[in-house]
Amino acid sequence: MFAERYDVIVGNVGNVYSGTSEEDANAQYESYATDSREGYGRAGGEDVTLLADGEPVREHYGRCRDVG
Repeated sequence: MFAERYDVIVGNVGNVYSGTSEEDANAQYESYATDSREGYGRAGGEDVTLLADGEPVREHYGRCRDVG
């Protein structure tokens, strides 16, 4: 049996986690989602997505969406 692969992707930052630890992936997701909500650093206002084997399982929608 293969371990699931997890990725965390942040708007203009890119892939900030890639690995097989669900716990680490969730911790990174929570950290960057908090930064996004609080407007902190490059992650401020950005979307944050947690993927498991390429499928989104958690999504935070930031404020920086281009609605034009």
